[in-house]
Amino acid sequence: MDIAFIQERLDLAFRTYVAGLLDLLPGLIGGMLVLLLGWLIAKLLRLVVVRVAGRTLDPMAARSGMDQVIGKFGGLTFGILLGGLVYWLTMLVFLLAASDVMGLRIISTAIGAAFAYLPTLVTATAILLFGSWGADKVNKLVSQLTTSAGLSGGRIVSKALAGLIVVFTVITALNVAGIDTSLITANIQIIIAGLLLAFAISYGAASRTILTNILSSYYGKERFKPGMRIRIGEDEGLIERIDSISFTLRKEDREVMLPTSLLISERIEVLEMPDEKEPT
Repeated sequence: MDIAFIQERLDLAFRTYVAGLLDLLPGLIGGMLVLLLGWLIAKLLRLVVVRVAGRTLDPMAARSGMDQVIGKFGGLTFGILLGGLVYWLTMLVFLLAASDVMGLRIISTAIGAAFAYLPTLVTATAILLFGSWGADKVNKLVSQLTTSAGLSGGRIVSKALAGLIVVFTVITALNVAGIDTSLITANIQIIIAGLLLAFAISYGAASRTILTNILSSYYGKERFKPGMRIRIGEDEGLIERIDSISFTLRKEDREVMLPTSLLISERIEVLEMPDEKEPT
C-alpha cells in the first residue's frame, strides 16, 4: 500500500475543502449579518405597530366585537396579530435577501413560492376572522330577539345558527386556501341532514299529544258545551270552558283541567244538560 499516495490525496481533499469553505465564508458572514439586521428591524417594526395599533385599532376592534373573536386565538389582540404579521413578513424579506447573498438558490425559490402564496393565505385568514365575527354577532342578535319575544329555546337556535356560519366560513376559507373540501362538505351535508331528520322526528313525537288535543277539541265542542254536568272517570262537575288543548271541569271545591283528548277517548256520563238546570 502506497502510504505517500494516500497522504497526498488526503492533503489535496483537505485543501480543496478549506478553499471551498473560504470561498463560502464571505457569503455566510454576509448572510448572517443580513439576518441579524432583519431580525432587529422586524422587532422594531413589530413594537411600533403594536403600540400604534393599541392606541388606534384595538379600541375600534373592541367596539365592533372583533377583539373577542381574535382573543379566541391564544388571547391575541388586533395590534399583536398585526404586529406579528409585520414581523414575519419582514423576516421573510430579509431571509430571501440572506439566501441570495449566501447563494442558496433552493431556499430563495422556496421563499419566493411562500411570497406568492401569501396573499391567498391572508385572504383565507381574513375570511375566517370575519366569518367568526359574523357568527358571534348573529348568535347575540338571535338570542336577544328570542329572549325579548319570550320564546323558549332561543339560545339553542342562536348557537346552532352561529355554528352553521362558522362551519361554512371554515369551508370557504379552506377552498380559498386551495384545499380540497369536497369530502368535508359531503360529510357535513350528511350530518346536517341527520340532525334535521332527528329534529323532525323528535318534534313530531313531542307535538303528537298537542295535535291530538287540538283535534279532540274541534270534535268535542260539537257534543259538549259549557254548563254541562258530566262524570269522566273519577271526576264529576260542570264544564266551565273548552279551549284548544284542555277543558276545565268545576267541582264543588276546586277546578280541574283535563286534556281535551279525553272527550273522545274516554267513557263520559252526561248528568245534566245546560237547558235542564233549574233556575235559581
